[in-house]
Order: sequence, then C-alpha cells, then structure tokens
Amino acid sequence: MTFREREKERYRKLKSSLFSRSARREGTYRGRPHDFCLADDCASENLYETIRESAVDYFDARRIRWHDGLEDRRIPSNHLCCSQSCCVNFLYPMRSNRDLVARVFKCFYPDLVEPLPIDQDHPLPDAWSPYMAFEWIGTEDYLGEHLRKPGVRTRGANYTSADFAFRFQRQDGRIQVVIGEWKYTEYYGAKDLGRPSKDNDKKPEARKRNYAPAFKRDKGIFAGRGEDLYDALFFEPFYQLMRQQLLAQEMEVGREMAADVVSVLHICPEANREFEERVTSPELRRMFPGKGTIEIWKELVAKDEFMSVSVEEFRDTISREVGSDDRKWADYLNVRYGWDR
Repeated sequence: MTFREREKERYRKLKSSLFSRSARREGTYRGRPHDFCLADDCASENLYETIRESAVDYFDARRIRWHDGLEDRRIPSNHLCCSQSCCVNFLYPMRSNRDLVARVFKCFYPDLVEPLPIDQDHPLPDAWSPYMAFEWIGTEDYLGEHLRKPGVRTRGANYTSADFAFRFQRQDGRIQVVIGEWKYTEYYGAKDLGRPSKDNDKKPEARKRNYAPAFKRDKGIFAGRGEDLYDALFFEPFYQLMRQQLLAQEMEVGREMAADVVSVLHICPEANREFEERVTSPELRRMFPGKGTIEIWKELVAKDEFMSVSVEEFRDTISREVGSDDRKWADYLNVRYGWDR
C-alpha cells in the first residue's frame, strides 16, 4: 500500500474520534462518494476547531480559493488527505503568535532572533500584521507569469504560490524571508510538462519561455547550468520545486519585504516514500543515479537556499515547544497526523 492508501485507511478508523457525527457521513470527492472524506456540508471540519472560522475568512478576504474546495472553493476540501488543510492546521495557529513562531522555527533556523510581521499581507481585516502568510505569490510579478495568464494576479491559482511564508531578523542583522511548500500524500507520474501533448500544444512552449530568464540569471541559483537541466526539470515535483526556487531568487533580487535572503523550506512526511523515491525525470535519474527527489534537489541548489524538514519532525517540534495554552492543538496534531504513532 502507498502512504496515501494507508492514510485513507487510517482516517476511516479515526473519523469517530476526530469529527462530529454529522461530518462522519460519506462525502463526495470529484463526483464520487468516499468514506475517507467528510460529509460535504461539514467540510470546514477539515480544519482545527479554533482556527476554522478565521482561516476561512483569511482566504476569502484575499480571494484565495481552497484546492478542491466546496461551495465554489470558498471552504476547504472535504478530502482528509488534503495537503492544504494539513498545512493550515499546522501553521495557521502561529499566524498571530510571535513567540511560538520563534520557538518552533528557531529549531530549524538557529540564526533566528526575531520573527517579523508581514505588513504586505493585504487586505488586513485585523489591526495587526500576521507573522505567517499563506499562498504567497510575492508583492510583484517576479516571474512574469501575468504575461502568460493576463488578468488580476490570484494567490493559490495560476501563479507560482508558496503554501506559506514568514520572515525574521537573523543574528547577523540581515532579514530572511522563507517561502514554503507543504506536502502530504502527493506523489507524481512521469508526465513531461515541457513537451506538447494532445491536451494542449501551446502550454509547454509558454512555460519554457516564461521561466527561462530567471533560470538563466547571472549569479542565479542555476547559473552555469545548461538547457539539458532546464528541460529535465519539467517533470513534477521538480517543476514545482524549480518555480518555488526561482520565485525565492527573484524575491531576493527585488528585496521583497526588505529581505536580504530568501530561501525555500520544503515540508513532507518522511513516511511518504513514494514522493521521495519516484524520480519522475529520466534525465535526473541518469544524472543522479540512486538518489531520491529531495536528495537530487539538494545537489542542485546551495544549502542556504533550500531546507527539507519532515512533517513528523515538525509535528514533534511543535509538541515539544508549545505552552499549556496550545497543548490541545498540539494533541490534535499528534492524533490527526500521527501515522507513525
């Protein structure tokens, strides 16, 4: 069984202890009923109880649509293996908690001195600026993606979006912004997104033109790399990793939020072996024989530009660092995402 299949089975058994009686009913996902989904009218229970209303309001105020969400994607997906809901359950409670952001992320970024607010996270319905933002696309169109998809830039769809972002001041006085990608049960097939297909013979060329300037930037992350590597990255999840890394690069060049450094944080379950072991790009398999997805990425980018952390380690760090006021939330994470317990 894959990790995704194991998680679906685990949720079938967990439903009665985590969700209301109404939510335990079968839900529909992409037109079919499934017992690993919440009842359609209870999809918001995919989020931890105390953040449920606030998180939905946050997304709605910024016109962010939930991935596979219901009610025209204005509420979360009812699929219990949803990575977006997983990310929000872990990180949204930190949004207004400066001390918690500091305690948790200092375990991974030892140079962290002080979390800094994200004043650019508009609109701000509250009187304060958050310490954690979601579906971040940058304050500017750094990758020129509006040229391919003209119109209002949307967070979470049609543009390279980081699942989360935060910033902090370091011991050396510099400001660092971290943009992050959160994975749960995802794994990918070997579809070449850089070649024309029967589905759409125009998108591949547009994609390749779009990201080439950032990829070829002098002194950029991939400086000196040839077309062979560029072509090899148009397979998921490498295509996504490339775009996140290029977004970080261009944000740093543009001094996004006064940043001196912008890096990428990748968070994925260690138990999701399919994600790590299925190297989808034939050329990257040839270039890095015997290495997994994240191992390959660490070969391609510098250590200070990319960090990978397991969900298990992140969950255990939260459990260790929270105070008594947040213990109930930490206990929820330990049960909800405790596949290794």
